[in-house]
Amino acid sequence: MKMICISCPRGCEMDVVQEAGEVVVKGNACPRGEDYGRNELINPTRMVTGLVKVAGMRKPLPVKTSRPVPKGAIDAVLFSMHQMTVQLPVKIGDVIIQGVAGTGVDIVATANM
Repeated sequence: MKMICISCPRGCEMDVVQEAGEVVVKGNACPRGEDYGRNELINPTRMVTGLVKVAGMRKPLPVKTSRPVPKGAIDAVLFSMHQMTVQLPVKIGDVIIQGVAGTGVDIVATANM
């Protein structure tokens, strides 16, 4: 699999393959690229950002996951965000949804309202 590493500004183009049960990364210029390539092949994860409804307001609350979630769980995370309505006041870092979609990752506020 060809991929571009996003671990640093260099953006190395890498080849990542699984050979004999081991992940082989070629083309990386630093150790972070090898870690990124291995993780991306075995268990790709992403930070998720979104908006949550606020009771009595038209303006939504911006939120994000507290850490990356598996790519396969992104739809369930976004669905949970869509179903949520928060009450004010909210501060940056407040947990809006704990352990969203069974991932063990929290959804946190990214703005004060």
